[in-house]
This record gives sequence, structure tokens and C-alpha cells, in this order.
Amino acid sequence: MSVVNFTAELSDTSRTRLAALADVLIPGGSGLPSATEADVAGQWINRVLGASPDLANPVAHVLAIEGAPGEVLEQLRQRDPDVFDGFAFAVGGAYFMNPAVRRALGYPGVAPRRLPAAEGEAEYYLEDDILAPVLDRGPVYRQVPA
Repeated sequence: MSVVNFTAELSDTSRTRLAALADVLIPGGSGLPSATEADVAGQWINRVLGASPDLANPVAHVLAIEGAPGEVLEQLRQRDPDVFDGFAFAVGGAYFMNPAVRRALGYPGVAPRRLPAAEGEAEYYLEDDILAPVLDRGPVYRQVPA
């Protein structure tokens, strides 16, 4: 199966269809937006497919199936779970990329922050000689090709 450069080919009709299918998977509620409200079929699917071009084929496959979104996804889930999983993974990834969704969940993101060692932490790791095998082994590294 070859990978398609899909984001450049995603038409308005395909985005509308993607939004309808995505809303079946993520209807929203309990303070969270639906997939459409989170713009899954817009910039966020572009970012997902840009980061993981291998997901373009499952997305294209699902968009090509005609029928009611709920029925299409249910039949696909039963008959071709790998394609369904790829599509659901792409939709879920696009949803959780949206900062508004992450804020609604109370998820701050993965911005690096420094956490200083706690008082006595070093001693804790040296108790019971848990690091003795590592210290005895000495430094280990692999030469990186230039």
C-alpha cells in the first residue's frame, strides 16, 4: 500500500465528509467540543497527516465509502478493524492537538519544566546498592556515525 500525499488533495467535500464521520467518533458533550467544533477536519487533520503520512491511506479509504457516517464506521469497525483503527487514530490525534480541547481537559501540554531533586532523593537511589551494577559497569556509549 503506497502512502498518499493526502493533505494537499483534501477537498472541501472531503473535509465535510470527514467532519461528519469524526462527529460520530467524537460527538462532544460534558464541556468538551465535538470533532467539528474542534476543527478536526481543518488544520488539525493537516497536522496529523503531516506528522504521520501513513495515516493518509486509512483516512482516504474511509472517506471514499458512501453511506451514513454511523453505519459506515460500524461496518468498517467490524470488517476492516485496521483501517478503522487508523482512521480513529488520525481523528483522535487531530482532536487532541487542538489547544481548546486540551484546556477543556485541564491538560497543560508537555512543555518541559525543571523539577529540582527533592531533599534526600540522591541518597534514596543509592540505598540498598540499587545502582551498584550500573556504577560497577562504568560508562557505556555507542559511537554515533558522523
